[in-house]
Amino acid sequence: MTSPGRGALTLPRTEGLSARLRAYWRVARWGIFAGALVFCVLVLTGTASYFATDEPLLMRDGAAYYFSDTPYEWRDRPAGAGEYRFSPAFLWVIAPLRLLPWEAFAAVWFAAHIAVLLYLRLPWMLIFPGVMEDALWGNINTFLALAVVLIVRRGAAPLWATVFLTKVTPGVGIVWHAARREWRELAVAAGVTVLIVGIGLAVNPQLWFEWWESLITGPDTYPTTAYTPPLAPRLAIGALVAVLAAVTNRAWLLPVAMLVAVPGFWPNSFALLLASVALYRSELVSAPVADGDPVVLNSRSSIRK
Repeated sequence: MTSPGRGALTLPRTEGLSARLRAYWRVARWGIFAGALVFCVLVLTGTASYFATDEPLLMRDGAAYYFSDTPYEWRDRPAGAGEYRFSPAFLWVIAPLRLLPWEAFAAVWFAAHIAVLLYLRLPWMLIFPGVMEDALWGNINTFLALAVVLIVRRGAAPLWATVFLTKVTPGVGIVWHAARREWRELAVAAGVTVLIVGIGLAVNPQLWFEWWESLITGPDTYPTTAYTPPLAPRLAIGALVAVLAAVTNRAWLLPVAMLVAVPGFWPNSFALLLASVALYRSELVSAPVADGDPVVLNSRSSIRK
């Protein structure tokens, strides 16, 4: 039998070891981030090469947004630039950035990805494949991950419009609100999206018709990885995962549902899972309280007993 004195000494020693490990991890994760950041800067400046792409223009997705005077005709773009597939509303949002020289735009766009990682307190995840590609290619999956976190933590339902008017199909995650009977959030999300589309149609209907046509022809013209399964069953699976996330109160599953439903799988698509890590950490932090009562994150990010 362990004596009371020896048992009393064991707990403080264990706590001390745990505290030291946490301190080491804090230092290590900033070191990982610094190394990954330096590597990305070297790649973007052409000093280092990146194995995941052999395109003549590294930030191919960022170039698709920047060189988009005729967005759905894909003309007059530099070699290696991607195809613009988002709604015209996205061009409204980044219009001030497109006034910058290309090099400045690329630098600001990359810095925005880093800012999101810092806000989510996940800077060390820059080293992960998918996250690094999203920052280097200039895609928006990192920003959509931020949107999901704000939707869950802050009740920012209008941000669903950023999903519907860009990637479109990951918007299947909105059934999270339906499964939780959060009809107000559903109405706000739908209303904001419809309002933006309505304004767009009033300003330039032809451009919006061209976007819808590009979506219809997308399955035939959109290049993607060879292992991408058909979209229809993935939408169904994504909806089921979103419902599971809602009924089990596991918000970290919501980004997984959205990832399943992306139009086409690319390595950078997995940057959406930044939201899963951030939300899972929130659940771990909010689960215990001093008196032992469980707490739960609701969709507005308040914590209730």
